[in-house]
Amino acid sequence: MSAPEKTKRRPASFTTKPAEGRTRLHSEKTFVVYHRFADDYRLDLMLPPGVGEQFDALKERLKREGDEERGDERDEAGAGEESQPDPAESRARIRRIRKEEEERRQLEQKKLAAERAEREEKEKQVKIQARLKSMGIDPDQSGFRKQVAKLPASRRLRVCREDDVQRMASTAQSVDSDVKNRNESVGYLLKAKGPWRRLGAPESVEAILALQDDHPHFGEVIQFVANHVALQKMRGEAPGQPSAKPETDAEARGTGKKVRAGKGRSKKASKDRGAPGEEEVSPPVRLPPLLLFGPPGVGKTHFCESLAKVLGVPVRRHPMDQAETSSALLGSDITWGNSRYGLVFDLLGMGEYANPLVILDELDKAQVINKSSGGLSSPTGVLHSLLEPVSAANVRDISLDLEMNASQITWIATANYPWWVPATLRSRFKEFLITPPDAEQAIQLSRSVVKHALKAAGFREGEPDRRIVVALAHLSAREIYQATLGASAAAARSGSNLVAVHHLPREVLLSDVDGNRAATWLH
Repeated sequence: MSAPEKTKRRPASFTTKPAEGRTRLHSEKTFVVYHRFADDYRLDLMLPPGVGEQFDALKERLKREGDEERGDERDEAGAGEESQPDPAESRARIRRIRKEEEERRQLEQKKLAAERAEREEKEKQVKIQARLKSMGIDPDQSGFRKQVAKLPASRRLRVCREDDVQRMASTAQSVDSDVKNRNESVGYLLKAKGPWRRLGAPESVEAILALQDDHPHFGEVIQFVANHVALQKMRGEAPGQPSAKPETDAEARGTGKKVRAGKGRSKKASKDRGAPGEEEVSPPVRLPPLLLFGPPGVGKTHFCESLAKVLGVPVRRHPMDQAETSSALLGSDITWGNSRYGLVFDLLGMGEYANPLVILDELDKAQVINKSSGGLSSPTGVLHSLLEPVSAANVRDISLDLEMNASQITWIATANYPWWVPATLRSRFKEFLITPPDAEQAIQLSRSVVKHALKAAGFREGEPDRRIVVALAHLSAREIYQATLGASAAAARSGSNLVAVHHLPREVLLSDVDGNRAATWLH
């Protein structure tokens, strides 16, 4: 049997239409169809973008130059054969034509390169926006930036510098693709949000003092905070401080004030600060770090959350008993494969406030770990810088290599045994001993915790049933919260939209509903 004949493969052709499977080449990013090759409309040629236009321009110019040359030849023939063209002028003319052609070619290449760079930048921004949306972050931060720009200078703080953000976003020092993508996304968000953040402030001193109704055994702490809030209010209303509405140049002209040269900042300085025409003033009085210590279950964490709500700032709980290194606060080293930015940047850079409240829960439980290299690693090491306002104004996140102004963060630590906290760290806190409440205070605390627990469970009711409050008043704040959640679950299971005494766990009651049977406490 003879071998089958080999099918001859036709040579590649650029003058025929591509096969059906190659229709993907019909794209402005790869090749486009050129129909006017060799003045034959039956021939199609696949050319890169822009080459067809260059070919048309070249043919038009050569045709025009040919017509001019033929016209010159006719003029010379009419004048007589004695007038012959100068060879030197012809060579100069050819060099001039070649030079013009080279300049046009370079101009076309620059134009194409600029269009390609612009197209790639748009595609990159689309990818970054999609990445931020997948993280649950809105990439459009123009509304927030406008709101912050309208705030007076005393009610905002610049937490980072724009040139540092630009350097971080470029990630020239990183070759890791995950880190590069993350830094590009973070840089895009920071540019959109701007370098300024809000400074939350309570409505009044009375709002701080009202905390004593729900937290009566925190009276000393509440008085201390109220004094500092009063100092902030006095400083904000003192003569020479910025008004609630910043005065612009147009407003100064409208009021007859003369805007003299040299009294304001330059345009470049205003642009760098992110707020045109406004000077950066000293931030308000900082609430010093607080250490609340006492027996477990007296409501220290619950009080901190209530205080943050009255102060008008977000709150974040950081469990120190689970922390092994300081990377959770200021980021992990970029050499690690799972490098991540820390809590400080997450609050200041990704958030909207420059003075959030951070609860360092169980500070006395922080453990010192031996490193494999022989040294010691402590999760509290970076707190020595973060708790001092001078050094906190320039703290650097290791993962992003970006400096942040964390001087306005409010730090409140909780502990059961304060003598376990290192002395160098303990000296930076204002300490308060929190003791269990007395009988009257226990009922007030029970009312606050029950109300908070019911809201967390989804029962949007006003004042809780006083019978429930009194029935749980003998428990600690933590036990009251747990018992209320259990009663909420029992009420939901029975189809009731109200939590009653009979929904409470039987073991938490001193007696049954009729008061006839003694029961065992949770503690």
